[in-house]
Amino acid sequence: MRIMILVCGILLCSTVGIVSAGVWTDPFDGNELVEGWEFRDYRDEVTTFEVKDGFLQMTNPKGGWGHTTPDKPMLEREIPKSAAKNITVSGIFSTEPDKPADSWIGIFLYSDEDLNYACLLFGGEANQPQKTLIGSMVQGGWQDKGHFQTGFDVPLHLKIVKEDDLFSGYYRESEKDDWTLSGNKTWNHKFDVERVGVGFMNSWGGQTVTFLVDTLSIEGEGIEPLEVAPNGKLATTWSALKASR
Repeated sequence: MRIMILVCGILLCSTVGIVSAGVWTDPFDGNELVEGWEFRDYRDEVTTFEVKDGFLQMTNPKGGWGHTTPDKPMLEREIPKSAAKNITVSGIFSTEPDKPADSWIGIFLYSDEDLNYACLLFGGEANQPQKTLIGSMVQGGWQDKGHFQTGFDVPLHLKIVKEDDLFSGYYRESEKDDWTLSGNKTWNHKFDVERVGVGFMNSWGGQTVTFLVDTLSIEGEGIEPLEVAPNGKLATTWSALKASR
């Protein structure tokens, strides 16, 4: 009996302090944001957003600002400290128009500073498939890690992974495909993640662009699932959405 009690005590002690990893997924269903999101705009305060037709739709008119602008059009949420060193963020994204030249849009992992972050972005160019962009802003200086062709157009599945100080960005065309490492490369950037953001890196071409987010998932220790399960949007839904705009 004493041995059994001792063993149970050891097992109980060994589990104390362990924080399990979880996945939080926002399907952007309904007509409003779930609790925890915060929106900030850049200096001109002209960006609008709404949750509609099962998507987050963020529209930025005109543009005219670059990489090092700290106050970017961004939807953000804080993450628990337990997920600060190792975190995975993924989502399904599109834009209107399909190829928004002169702007980069996507996922941001922020430190406690607005100009210290890592990101995985995408953008279109005339008569070309989408490209991904990976890199970091380090103390206000942009460290470009490359622009890489995907070979297909929107919608895109994107995933950024932080493991200690090592970052990697992935993309794929659909859930049936394997993830492809963007540029076949990773990069180092030392910081703890405090916020996850989706939004615009820059927009200098004067073109109105709507950023469409189907779902966004955050995975890491101490992250709790969202009670609302995603319905899942098929390609036909994307087509119907674009036809209605």
